[in-house]
Amino acid sequence: MPYLCQSPGGTRAAKGPWDPAYYATSGPAISMTAPRSALPWNAKRILWIAVAVSAVMSLRFAMLGAWPVLIFSVLDIGGLYVALHIFSRSRPPEERLRFHTDHIELERIDTKGRSSKIALPAYWTRLETQERPDGDCRLWLVFRQERHPIGMCLGATERRAIAPQIHHALQSQRN
Repeated sequence: MPYLCQSPGGTRAAKGPWDPAYYATSGPAISMTAPRSALPWNAKRILWIAVAVSAVMSLRFAMLGAWPVLIFSVLDIGGLYVALHIFSRSRPPEERLRFHTDHIELERIDTKGRSSKIALPAYWTRLETQERPDGDCRLWLVFRQERHPIGMCLGATERRAIAPQIHHALQSQRN
């Protein structure tokens, strides 16, 4: 039985997402993902128009004898295509905030799929909001002298919108 492990009492107990007891110990969860969408048809059309205009302008310079303009134009448009292709294939960064009965778990997943987890005690952790003069809003989970930024993959308006939800979830963990 590979999925069974010894519990502290010496009996075998299942541990993992297949066990209903696994979900009983965890509370609410907040998942934050950077907004990412594919290029709409209008944007693709504008991109093709830019390619056509660039090609016509480059051919004119090539006919005048300035042939390096054509080479750099092709490199420029090719670089734009590669950048948009890489952007559309990469996964958006994600943050998950899980509230368990005794601790809060912050999991960050970067664009390459690497995950890092931070666990903080639920009772002593607080949310700190910092409004900046440039209109930005930053959120921090604070425990003693440790400050962990959250919502880094969100915009300022999304951070302002999610701050009351996180604050409410922290308050409910204390009670």
